[in-house]
Amino acid sequence: MATVAAGRRSPLFDRPDMSDLRIVLIGKNGSENRRVANTILGRAVFDSEAPSHSQQHSDRISGELEGRYITVFNPHLLQPNFPQGVIIDGVRDCVSHSDPGPHVFVLVLQNNNFNENDRHRVKYVLNLFSYQALKHTIVLTTDDVPRRSIFTSRNNSIHDLIKECGGGHLKFNTVSTGWRFEIFRRTEEILKKERIEFLICDNNEDEDETQVDEDLRRSGASVREKDKKRAF
Repeated sequence: MATVAAGRRSPLFDRPDMSDLRIVLIGKNGSENRRVANTILGRAVFDSEAPSHSQQHSDRISGELEGRYITVFNPHLLQPNFPQGVIIDGVRDCVSHSDPGPHVFVLVLQNNNFNENDRHRVKYVLNLFSYQALKHTIVLTTDDVPRRSIFTSRNNSIHDLIKECGGGHLKFNTVSTGWRFEIFRRTEEILKKERIEFLICDNNEDEDETQVDEDLRRSGASVREKDKKRAF
């Protein structure tokens, strides 16, 4: 499993260098992910109609926008038919290609097709990158998010995940690109708050990880060394 280091933290940190921005897209719908990637890059570079069920490794496309060099990674990690080993290999592949580390994760979610199992799966995948990944995640929904219901658990899973990712979300819009520049602004805000230039993901298998650790990770919990004592 993944062990993680923070990235270039400094008490004198003022403004992150985002001239070379690395964005990792995490989403269950492959075509929506590619549409989002195309809009972020400002041109149709991903085939939005291409099937994704058999793709196990990260698509990677770069481009320049507003004087900023952007690389978007689309690692296809939330497909429900992918076994654990394939997901871990996919994370390692994405980590390798996003070296020295991603700046932000963008979760591309469909509210009408998102449940509690999806929430745990998302957190499990993010934890494979880093226990800090949630702090570096922006939620992007392709539809409106209804208010939280006190009478039913329906739609509450996405509210819980949004809260765990900092409490805000953006709505994907193919007409207006304002959300795209909001992603840039929020990325800078995240990096300034965490006082790091980017997130370093040291994705090596942890031989000391126990079954309890694995169960925690699969539920979306952190398995940092200092958290392990609480698991027993």
